[in-house]
Amino acid sequence: MSKINISREPSEYSSWADLDSILGPIEWAWKRWLPKGMLTILASESGIGKSALALRICDPFLTGGDWPNDTNYNGTTGKVLWCEAEAAQAINLERAKSWNMPIDNIISPLAHPLDDVRLDDSTHQEAVTSATNRDDVLFVVVDSLRGAAGGDENSSEFIKVGKWLAELGRDSGKPILLIHHLRKPNFWDNGSGPNLSMLRGSSAIVQPARVIWALDKPDPNDKDTKRLQVIKNNLGCFPEPIGMSVNGQGVIFCEAPEQPRNITVTDQAVDLLLSLLSSGPVRSSELQKEFEDAGISWKTALRAKKNLRIVPAKKGKYWYWGLPAKEEPQMFE
Repeated sequence: MSKINISREPSEYSSWADLDSILGPIEWAWKRWLPKGMLTILASESGIGKSALALRICDPFLTGGDWPNDTNYNGTTGKVLWCEAEAAQAINLERAKSWNMPIDNIISPLAHPLDDVRLDDSTHQEAVTSATNRDDVLFVVVDSLRGAAGGDENSSEFIKVGKWLAELGRDSGKPILLIHHLRKPNFWDNGSGPNLSMLRGSSAIVQPARVIWALDKPDPNDKDTKRLQVIKNNLGCFPEPIGMSVNGQGVIFCEAPEQPRNITVTDQAVDLLLSLLSSGPVRSSELQKEFEDAGISWKTALRAKKNLRIVPAKKGKYWYWGLPAKEEPQMFE
C-alpha cells in the first residue's frame, strides 16, 4: 500500500474505482500480524512487557532481522518513528543500547528528545504526520494511547485519537502500532484469557484497528513467560500464539504458554478409558476392575463413557466397551 497523494479538482462524488487507484491491495509487513497502512493495537495489563515487545518489533525495519515467529522480513531497512507518551525515554534507550539496536535510526517526531507526544495537540499531530511521511520512516509506534491522549478513556476526544492514527496509517501506507492497556480480569471473564471487551475505555477505541494483539501471562506457575496472540483480525486468519520472555539480551521467543488445565475426576476417568481401549474393545467387567484399582468410582466411569460416546456391544455372553470407530460403525468385524 503506497502513500496516498490526491491531486485533482473536487467532484460531487467518488467511486470505489477511485479507491482502487489510490489504495491498491492490502499488504502485510508481518503476515497475519502487522498490516501496512493500517492501525494495529498491542494491549496488555501494566508491567507485562508491551514496550519491550514493541521495541523488538522495530528490529526487522531497522536491521532486516526475522519476525518473532522466524518468518523472514522481506522489506527494506530504514528508520522507526517512536512516539513516547509515558516519559519512559530512559528505559527504552537503555534497552535499545543493551540490545545493540541502531539508536540513530529510532527517531522522535519532536525537536526535544525528552518531550512526550500528545496526540490531542494539533501541533504534535502535525509533527507526527510530517515524520511519518518521511520516505525513510517505515514503522510508527505510539506508546501509549493513555499517555498520548490524556483525559477520560471514555471521552469522544480520547476515541478520536485512535481514528486519527488509523487515518494516518491509511494515508501514509505505513504500519502503525498503538500500545494500549487491558483491564484486570474479573469473575465474569471465566479465565478465558484476553478478549476485546477487556480493553480499557470505550468499546469504540478498538473499532479503527484492523488487528489487535494481546499479551498476557496465562500460566501462574511461569510468570516470566508471556503469550502473544491476535484477538481481532478483520483481514484474514488468526495466527498461532507466540510465547516470549524478556532478559538483558532482548526478547526471547518460544512456544506459547497455556493456562493450566483443571483436571477433574471425570477427566482422569476419560484418560484411563482412552488408555485401556486404545488397542481395541475390552470386557466391561475387566474395565470395572481397572477403575476400582485406580480408585475411580464406576459412576464416574459411566460419565466418562458418555463423554467419549462409547456404545457397549455384546459378543457372546459378555458386554464390551470400545472407542467409536472413525469409519466402521461396528465394534467387531
